Amino acid sequence: MKKLDQLQLEHFQQMEQLELQYYSADFITPSQESYNWYCFRPDSIVAIEADNRVVAFLNLLPVKKHVYEQIVAGRFNDSLMTTADIENPEQSPESAYYFLSCVVVADAYRKSAALPLMLHHYLGVLDGVAASGIRIHSIAMEAVTAAGNRFAERLGMRLLCESDHDSHVYACDYATFREHVHARYPLPEAQPGQADDPQ
Repeated sequence: MKKLDQLQLEHFQQMEQLELQYYSADFITPSQESYNWYCFRPDSIVAIEADNRVVAFLNLLPVKKHVYEQIVAGRFNDSLMTTADIENPEQSPESAYYFLSCVVVADAYRKSAALPLMLHHYLGVLDGVAASGIRIHSIAMEAVTAAGNRFAERLGMRLLCESDHDSHVYACDYATFREHVHARYPLPEAQPGQADDPQ
């Protein structure tokens, strides 16, 4: 099992098939559009591979403020998101608004290091953003399954609303997110085998 350094369209096609095992197609961004996100903002996704297949991935994107406001009001379905909705924090130096749009871990890897590795990858990304002087305003997440609701709660997120497309919207500040990742999803070197099941 390893974190992929470079992603190709075929990886996003594998991710789409993996998502279909857990989510309705109404909640899934087409593989080509997800790949467009990645090309536009390479730090928007991290993926784990095993046996030459993607077995886990996580999307965390900086989004434009007006998009974030629609998300937290429950009026934005991220399956329709395009690169026009994604922010470049370097061009908006005051605050960054992040959206955890998707996390999927294949059944066989739920108790592996896959999820902690991905979450800690993003702690590194976000720490770099904060160190550059950009304030991370908050992180939002949509949950479409009961397991997704539990995952949001494990991250210290607060339920904001039910969306107009039958999901639950959560959010928290970065300090809370960081604290809960360290507490609930430590890297294996710290506490082997203690990762929770995201689904």
